Amino acid sequence: MNMTQLAGAALLACLTAMAGCTAIQPFPMAARAGDTITLAVGSQDGMDRSNTTVSFTSDSDLIPVDLSPGIRSIFNLYADKASNSYSPSISNVDTNFRYLHHEPWQTVIVLDLPATLALGPGKIRVQTTAPQPVGALEPGYNGTYPDLNTVDIGMEILPGSGTSNPFRYKTVFDGTLTGNLRDLEPTRQALVRPPKTDANGQWPTPFGAIEIKMNMPMTDMSGTGIVDDSSVRLVTQDVSMFTSSKAQASWSYDGSTFTIMFISTSGQLQYYEPRFSVMAETADFTSTPTITSIRYFDMNGNETTGPAITDYSVMLLGSFL
Repeated sequence: MNMTQLAGAALLACLTAMAGCTAIQPFPMAARAGDTITLAVGSQDGMDRSNTTVSFTSDSDLIPVDLSPGIRSIFNLYADKASNSYSPSISNVDTNFRYLHHEPWQTVIVLDLPATLALGPGKIRVQTTAPQPVGALEPGYNGTYPDLNTVDIGMEILPGSGTSNPFRYKTVFDGTLTGNLRDLEPTRQALVRPPKTDANGQWPTPFGAIEIKMNMPMTDMSGTGIVDDSSVRLVTQDVSMFTSSKAQASWSYDGSTFTIMFISTSGQLQYYEPRFSVMAETADFTSTPTITSIRYFDMNGNETTGPAITDYSVMLLGSFL
């Protein structure tokens, strides 16, 4: 990620609270046909250019115009870990940790408007088949997350011809370059998601450790013929600042079996904390990995019970670069 890409993405941070909600205005709120705009659209697992469309309907003619050909990038924008977005003591900030079970990030769409659009106010509508964080936040709580597919995002089209933002930036060695926003998009990965809620109160006691094993066949893409733990990397979603679990993760991969162990030195590991992605680096997945075993341990190292394998989900996302 280069500095200009970061600067462009950072403009969105002032528009959203990083709490999984959809911003009801773009940046900027008024633009010319042909300009570049950005949308902050909540926390969508697996949202990308293949499963997402965007349209604009002017209040003047009520005719939807497809903006999808202008989509330049869809990526997840994270807050600074030193910001209040990571403080569970701040009102409304703990939404990500308590209900979405991931770090504070927003899915962002960057797109170029078409050269011709009706002038005046109108509404943008985003449609995606990616899973939505909708429904009740937890048992007994009446709040719900909005479904992105039903949210109107207001925007005004101004007179004149706009210009696509090239996101140009200067580097020490290469002079002036044009930013590639697709470098910000998630690449090939297997996303493992634990259960969202404990509807029946089955797991009220936190754990000391959770071990997950997966059957994860891959094929080498580097030409070396080697598939091992150097072929992948691990990305975890750290919510330990909310749970006080002080969770740490260690893992191994032998080319077929991926093993990960989450350990809590405080014994406060919650059932929803083992959310992680296995990223494809020099090898690609030949099929969707499957969880073969999950073991739970209490603070004293004794094996105990927890969510079943069927309570978890595994999704293949992104493309291999």
